[in-house]
Amino acid sequence: MKKLAYVTNTDSNDISIVDIEDKKELGRIPVGGSPRGGMAIDKKGIYGYVSNCAGNTVSVIDVVSNRETGKISVGNAPRGVVISPDDNFLFVSNSGSNDVSVIDLNIREELVRIPVGDNPRALSITPDGKYVNVPCWGADSLSIIEMNYESPEKSRELYRIPLGKDARPYHAFSDIDNVHVYTANTHKHTISVINILDLKVEQEIKVGYGPRAVISDPVDPFLYVSCEASNAVSVVDKNNWEEIKQIKVGPTPRGLKIDKPNEILMVSAFTRTLNPELMADANSLSVIDLRKQEKVGTIKTGLGPCSINIYDPSLINQQTIDSKKKEVLS
Repeated sequence: MKKLAYVTNTDSNDISIVDIEDKKELGRIPVGGSPRGGMAIDKKGIYGYVSNCAGNTVSVIDVVSNRETGKISVGNAPRGVVISPDDNFLFVSNSGSNDVSVIDLNIREELVRIPVGDNPRALSITPDGKYVNVPCWGADSLSIIEMNYESPEKSRELYRIPLGKDARPYHAFSDIDNVHVYTANTHKHTISVINILDLKVEQEIKVGYGPRAVISDPVDPFLYVSCEASNAVSVVDKNNWEEIKQIKVGPTPRGLKIDKPNEILMVSAFTRTLNPELMADANSLSVIDLRKQEKVGTIKTGLGPCSINIYDPSLINQQTIDSKKKEVLS
C-alpha cells in the first residue's frame, strides 16, 4: 500500500486523496460543510476525523475504504481536531462556541466541552498527551488545557498566555520536546515561541505576511511557516530564531505537512486571490524539497485546500489493516 496524503477542501466540501509518490490526486471523499483543519488519523490506521465548520460536526472517515461512515455532533463552527496519544480521545476546537469538545472515541460521543478563549482555531497536543494547546484568534492568546484522562470532565484551562494586541493566532504547533509551542500570529506577521512549562513567550520572530500555520522539522533545526499574504513559506532557523528564507508557493498557502522519509514539505494553496498570474497553482499542494528548501512540484486538489495529513501504511500493523478489509467486505 502506498503512502497517501489527505487534504481537507473547504470550498468543495470533500477530502482529496493524494498519492505522494506519483504526485497525483486519486479521488475525493465527500464530507460535511466547509471541512477545516487536518484530518486526524488514529494509530491503527483505520479511522480519520475531520471537523465540518459549517455543520457543527466531525466526520468519521474509514481510511481503508476511503468513505465517510458517520458524524459526531460537537460545538459551533469546529475548526480543528487532534487525537490523544492513546487513541482514546479526540479534541475539537469550536470557534463559534469558544470551547473544546472532548470526544470518547470508543463510543464516539462528546463527553464535555472545556471553555477557552474567544474563537479557538487549529489546536495541537503535546506528544506526551498532557496538554492541549489552543490558539484563540479572538482573544489574542494561547489557551493551555491540562487533561485529566481518568475523569475528562475535570479537565480545565490551566493558563492563558497573551500574545499581544491583534496577534490573531491561527495555528499552534506542539514540538516534540513537550515544552515548546509555536503560534502563527496572522495579523502581527510573527511566530511566537512559547514555553508552556514556564508559561511565557521566549521569542517572537518576524516572518512573511499573514502567517497561518507553523510546523517544526522533527530532525533538522527549522520551522516552516505558511504566509498567506506573501504567497510563500518562511524558513526559520531555530539556532538563532531568525527567518532565513522565503520559498514562493501557490496562492494563499495555509496547511503544512512534512514527509521526513522523503524529505518533502507539502503546502496547501487555499487560493483566496484574484491575481491571474497565481491561478495556475490554485487549488493545489506545493511540494518543497527540504534539502534544497525549494519548491519542486505541484499537485492538484479540490477547491480551497485547507490542511494536510499523511497516512503511512508501513507504520501500521498489517494484521489490523487486513482485519479491517475483511470487515468492510463482509
